[in-house]
Amino acid sequence: MANILFVLSSDIYVRNYLRTGVVQSLRNQHSVSIIVDSRLALKEEVVREQGYLGSIELPPEIERRRMLFFHVLMWRFRAKSPTFFYRWLRVANWGVVKTDRGLVSFLLSFLRWAVSLLLSPSPLWIIALGNRVVFPLSSRILSRPKTISPALDALTREGAFDLVIFPSAAFEPIVPDLIQLGRIRGIPTLTLIDNWDNLTSKTVYWNKPDHIAVWGEQARIQAETIHSFSREQIHLAGTPRFDSYFEGRNGPQAESPYSFPYLLFVGSAMPFDELDALGRIEAALAAHPETPSGLKIVYRPHPWQQKRRVPTLFRETDFSRTILDQQIADAYASGVEPETTNRAFQPDLDYYPALLSHAVAVIGPLTTMLFEAALCLRPVVALSYPDGHHFTTNRRYLLHFEGLERIPGFSFCDSKDQLEKLVSDALHTSTIDPVGSDAITSHYLFRDEQHYDERLQSLVAKIVSQ
Repeated sequence: MANILFVLSSDIYVRNYLRTGVVQSLRNQHSVSIIVDSRLALKEEVVREQGYLGSIELPPEIERRRMLFFHVLMWRFRAKSPTFFYRWLRVANWGVVKTDRGLVSFLLSFLRWAVSLLLSPSPLWIIALGNRVVFPLSSRILSRPKTISPALDALTREGAFDLVIFPSAAFEPIVPDLIQLGRIRGIPTLTLIDNWDNLTSKTVYWNKPDHIAVWGEQARIQAETIHSFSREQIHLAGTPRFDSYFEGRNGPQAESPYSFPYLLFVGSAMPFDELDALGRIEAALAAHPETPSGLKIVYRPHPWQQKRRVPTLFRETDFSRTILDQQIADAYASGVEPETTNRAFQPDLDYYPALLSHAVAVIGPLTTMLFEAALCLRPVVALSYPDGHHFTTNRRYLLHFEGLERIPGFSFCDSKDQLEKLVSDALHTSTIDPVGSDAITSHYLFRDEQHYDERLQSLVAKIVSQ
């Protein structure tokens, strides 16, 4: 039996690793102590857990320095991933530049953008500090301190830990402390990469954990080529969020959440004109007499929408066949608001398999739920066209979406003019062969006969026995 320290630095990790039973599975075989970030909205949920040690919070000046360092690393190594450069463009508010409305519009908007950069020069500082000449000095300064925080030291001083585990998006300020804790105390460290794009879109690891568990082969390649992990450090593990998508294939499926056939429109956290897209889809359905009788559109806005430049408030009366997804409607009724990140609202994962698997097709801007729909063997139309308002759907920058068009039934809509045909094609897609689909999706998401928690158990046993 090993003595494990499990660190939860985000509310979404409470949902993805505590509520899914991953921590409990480890606890069945090992002694598990838990530390959380003191600012978690769901902290009280963790406090009740067996083995809870306490909470930590880094001093604000260290957090700010590390966040700046993450951005500087992103810029310095932007050649390793096009998404790093895309992230800097977003930080710099490049979206205000009108690149598709003629030369005069471009020049005027570019001038406004340049002036705004001079007035708020943080993106320029990222470039300056990430310059190859300055970087050797700036990295030394920004990576300080090399010691662990007093709060973390105090909570862990009495524990003889055999392994430190922490879910991560590769972008949390506490992560360098956890890696340093392992290095100082001689404890192996294991990070669980939580989401699909985390290794291509955030930063690069400066100090590396001893082991990194990733979604699949795509992420393994990224861990090697972008972050310089060795093959021995990288472990294919999948994600606990998606196990349930495969359980209904050979057994009884969960009942559909709706009594009528529906297209599911999944919104993105990134800004996109979703109401305009819904209107276009309704028009496409109306233009085709073969549209199934009673077919509706279920609109599921992303639970943590970022601010956008277009109206976002969905009114059912503005549409003829579109309704709001019930889980989101209930959240709105309880006080959750559009264009906000309410960290206390962590949607129940048990709802997703039925919602996705019973949809006639799934449509939406570039978001992970499109990949989840493909796992559920649904036709997918990914809206990758410029919406005319935001710089968020240029898939040439989004490395993690590369190759998804090879999945049976999956298509990218790169132009608004394609939408009507692609919606019609999706409605007429025949049953998707699971063998052919899995042959492609397994590159992105590792699968075997075990559940995620069992794979993690095996990995923990391997690490602690070394």
